[in-house]
Amino acid sequence: MAETTSSPQGGAAEDDRLSGIDWEAIERSPEFQELIKRRRSFVLPATIFFLSYYMAFILLAGYAEDFMASSVYEGLTVGYCLALTQFVMVLALGLLYLRKADREYDPLAQRVVTKAGDGDGGERGRAAESRFARREETAGRGEVTS
Repeated sequence: MAETTSSPQGGAAEDDRLSGIDWEAIERSPEFQELIKRRRSFVLPATIFFLSYYMAFILLAGYAEDFMASSVYEGLTVGYCLALTQFVMVLALGLLYLRKADREYDPLAQRVVTKAGDGDGGERGRAAESRFARREETAGRGEVTS
């Protein structure tokens, strides 16, 4: 049986950037808890909403055949329209999540990184936060960054 504690593929040593990080302390930090709370407050209701919407579509397709087969416009049925709205719903929820991530979750995540980096004088955290600040500045000018 293979040993599960071996080094990563290729014999590479453990990533030096991850050694010495107190993951439990990060998880207990108020900034991390706030990030999880805010993210969950969007993801959970959005998931429930989408799954309910999808299940309603499935139930209508199975039990309201006449309604789903009724024509909206020259062969386009209610069923097709509702099926197409599934794609619109995924797009809308995805865009909403991206917007919230950019405005709320990313700044909170950077605060968590900054706090985690305080053990080494905050250098790693400040470096990560400065990358985020530069991204915000270029986005404010309408430039596209990668």
